[in-house]
Parts: sequence; C-alpha cells; structure tokens
Amino acid sequence: MVTKIYLIRHCQSMGNIQHRFQGRFNADVSPDGKKQLELLGLRFRNEHIDRIYTSPLKRARATAEAIAKYHNVDVIEEPGLIEIDCGRMENLLLTEVAQRFPEVAKNWDESPHLCEFPGGETMAQVYERANRALDKIIAGNEGGTVVIATHGGVLRNLYARIQYGGPEGIRKSEVFGNTGVSALIAGDGKPYFESVNDLGHLPEDMRRPPTKFSFGKAEPV
Repeated sequence: MVTKIYLIRHCQSMGNIQHRFQGRFNADVSPDGKKQLELLGLRFRNEHIDRIYTSPLKRARATAEAIAKYHNVDVIEEPGLIEIDCGRMENLLLTEVAQRFPEVAKNWDESPHLCEFPGGETMAQVYERANRALDKIIAGNEGGTVVIATHGGVLRNLYARIQYGGPEGIRKSEVFGNTGVSALIAGDGKPYFESVNDLGHLPEDMRRPPTKFSFGKAEPV
C-alpha cells in the first residue's frame, strides 16, 4: 500500500526575518508568514488528507492548522518533529553564533552531521529521532495521505536519509523554503520524493528561493 506524506516547512517567523538561529525558540509568525499560511491552506483545500502531524512549536502548529482549517482532521503533535535543540546557541543572530561558537559554526558549514550543539542535541540525535518519527507516522498511516509540518533542520535530516542513506547527506541536502511542500511516497521498496520544496502556491514576489547560509557569511535561510 502506498502512503503519501506531504512534508512542509513552517511559515516565515520573526526569527527568520531577523536572521536568527532559532532552534526551539517559540518565535511568532511574521506578517508575510500569515499571508503564506492563507495561500498554503487554499492549496490543500481540495486535497484529501487523512491526518496532520506537527512539531509542537507554534510556527509549525500554525502551518498545520492552516491546512486543517479546510479539513475535518485533528492536528496531532509529534515531539520527534521539533526543531533542533541548539542549547546555548538558541535564538542568537547568525553572526553571533560564528563569533561565540566557532567550532560548531565550522562543522555546520563543512560537516553538519558532526555538529554538537552546546547544551543541546547532537546532529546524530536529531537524525535518529526525526527519522523515528517519520517511520512511526508511515507505519500508522498505511495507504493514507498525511501532512507533516516541521522545520528546516528536521527536513534536512529526513532528506539526507531518503536521498543519501545516512546523516552525511545533510551537507548536500536541499534547503527548504517557508511553506515549501515536498511530497514523499512510501510503499513497497525505498521511499522516494515525488517533488521537493514546491512553492507554487506563493506569488512570484514571495517565492524567493531559500538561501543556504553559512555562519561565515551569515546569510539568511
């Protein structure tokens, strides 16, 4: 039986536009983020959805609820989908991370699978718990269509597993835009992406491709 999973990065948050390394900081949705949510909800209005799962953080929860608005489906919080616990780096400006935690910043830029966030998780732990959550959702929804609202860090770990077979693939992962929609197909054999980071529901002026930042350059993501 084929299961279809829509993996969606949360809407734009205030931390995104301020160029912060948010982690689990519960940032508010930005004004543009609210517009993104309206358009995302309309995109899925006529799509059959069996279940909707979300990270507990409000930027992801708001994304899930924008889709649930048009469906008689509860939004289920899944702790394994929460963003990286980056400990003492949480909600710092990208430039501050590079200055205060140069070793982590170097690993993020060059070998993200080796990152150990001070006072938080290792990237290996993120990879394991995010993929456990995905496997649990697939197993519980055989033959169905589900939505997952989560975060860029989680999505990079899921993409690394599906496309490259392990955490080393994080460095080569796609970078996912706010409300970018990726369709994952799971059934007989290896799961695969039918589409990745589709922003077609947004107008051209909001459809800017995400920038893969490095702490050395401190570019936004």
